[in-house]
Amino acid sequence: MTIHQMARKFFDEGVAAYVKNDLKRSIQLFSDALKYDSKFELGYISRGAAYLKLSKVKKAMADFNRAIKLNPNSARAYHLRGLTFEKRGEIAKAYQDFDRALEIDPDYGVAYHSRDLLLSKGGQTDFSLEELDIINHLMAMRVSRFDDTQESGNLAA
Repeated sequence: MTIHQMARKFFDEGVAAYVKNDLKRSIQLFSDALKYDSKFELGYISRGAAYLKLSKVKKAMADFNRAIKLNPNSARAYHLRGLTFEKRGEIAKAYQDFDRALEIDPDYGVAYHSRDLLLSKGGQTDFSLEELDIINHLMAMRVSRFDDTQESGNLAA
């Protein structure tokens, strides 16, 4: 088995543990994957997400920063780092990261949602109708794609 295959094996097991909400185990498995491939961006993002769920904000931030260093065009890493900034009370930085995620990928609907939730927590409830339309459109597209894959029997799409 190659080094990359070993990293992928541990990563896949980490995802399975994460889905089962066994966050400590998933962190260990993602860490094992990163021992094999220290440039495995998704490993840092996934481990950071597990740390964030456990409120280990410093560790989550370090992983998201590492993922962004490896790939400055990762909308997911910016979005999750934005959630980490939000958890730390750094609202302006959170908003900037949500915006950066949307600059990278305008179809990354969850970043619109996070940004609007952040604004509503700050008392601003006058979201633009355009943004709400974008969120609804993106959700409809995802449902449509899911329906298409169901009909064709291709769930891997």
